[in-house]
Amino acid sequence: MKWMEFIKIQTASQDVAAKMLTLIEQCKECHGLQEIKVFHHASVDDCSLCLCWNTDSPEPRGSSVGLMLYNTLKQYGLVDHAVWIEKETIEEKAS
Repeated sequence: MKWMEFIKIQTASQDVAAKMLTLIEQCKECHGLQEIKVFHHASVDDCSLCLCWNTDSPEPRGSSVGLMLYNTLKQYGLVDHAVWIEKETIEEKAS
């Protein structure tokens, strides 16, 4: 099942995106982790992280990796952590 964790941080600290990249470098070998993307806001220092998973079932409260990142990033500002599950498309249902 495809699902993702989205972690957003509102911060006044500069270069939090670079710190996120360093943290996730350790996480690339996690079972089921398909892709990691880091984004930074166009005009302020806020940034976000998207962990894309493909596992037997989603983890509704978040993966251990996502929860570790969430707890680590709290020292830099306000953090929001959410889990999103991919909906089946019409083509997938027809198959």
